[in-house]
Amino acid sequence: MLLFAVALLAAQANAQKVVEVHGKGTYVVGENDNITLTEAKLRCIEWAKTDAIEQAFGKSITSNIIDTNMSSTGAEGTVESSYFWMNTEAMSRGDWLGDTREPEINVEYIKGELFFTAEVWGKAREITRAKTNLKWSILKDVEGRQIESTEFSSGERFFVRFRSPADGYVAAYLIQSNSSEATCLVPYKTDTTGRFEVKGGREITFFDKAASPAAPYYINLTTDQAFEMDGIVIIYSPNPFTKCDDTTGDARHLNFLGARDFRSWLRKSQQADREMVVETRWVKITNDKASIMDN
Repeated sequence: MLLFAVALLAAQANAQKVVEVHGKGTYVVGENDNITLTEAKLRCIEWAKTDAIEQAFGKSITSNIIDTNMSSTGAEGTVESSYFWMNTEAMSRGDWLGDTREPEINVEYIKGELFFTAEVWGKAREITRAKTNLKWSILKDVEGRQIESTEFSSGERFFVRFRSPADGYVAAYLIQSNSSEATCLVPYKTDTTGRFEVKGGREITFFDKAASPAAPYYINLTTDQAFEMDGIVIIYSPNPFTKCDDTTGDARHLNFLGARDFRSWLRKSQQADREMVVETRWVKITNDKASIMDN
C-alpha cells in the first residue's frame, strides 16, 4: 500500500498541467503599412494566444518570422507589396492545445490607424519535461531537385523530410489560413489503418514516390489569391495514435475535415498523450496571376 501511494504521488507530480486559458492581442496598422486584413487578424490572434500562455505559465517566447517583398503585375502595372508573418509560441513553458470557442476580432479606426484586437479562449498544457526533438524540413521541387524552402509559387510540388530519434507514429496536416478545412497529408489516402509508423533515426521524405510506393504522385501547393499562408502541422508520438475521422476526397483530392473538428481532435489527443509533439511551420504561396487586392 505504501509503495502504491508513493508511485501515485510521483505520477501526479509528473503530470502535465492542462488549464483553461484566455488572452488578448492587439495589432496596430498605420497609414503607410502595407498589410491585408487577413494578415492583421491572424497576427493578433497569434499574439492573443501567446498572452494567454504567458498568463498561465510565464514568459518564454520563440518566434518564426517571414519578412519578404513581392510584386504583382496587373492592369494597373506592377504593384509592390511588403509581406510579414510572425508565428509566435511559448514553446518552453506551454503548448496551445486548441480553441474552446472561436476567437473574436474587434477592429477600430482611430486617428488614421486600424486597431485589430483579438480575444481567444482555449486549453493549454504546461510543459514539465523536454520534448522529443524532431528533425523535419519543407522542400520544393526545383528542376527535379528537392530544395528546402518556405516560399512557393502556386502549383509547385512540395515534400516534407522527417526524422525522429525513436520509433513512433506520425501524421501531417495542411491548414490553409483562408479555409475552414484541414487536409490530411499523412497517413496517405490509400492507407486504411489510419496510422503511419516511423523508425527512429531513419530519414523519410513524405510524398516522394521513389521513397514510398504508397505516396501520392504529386502534392502541390496552390492558391487563387495573390498570396496566402498555409500551415504544415506535424504530429508525432512514440505511442500509437490514429488520425482523426475525415471525408474521403475524390481521385484528385486528399482526405479532409473541418478545421474545427481537427482542432478538437488534436486538443483531445494531446491531453491524452503527454508525449505527443505537435509542430507547425508556415509556408507562403504566391500567385503572380492574381491581384494583391484580392487579399
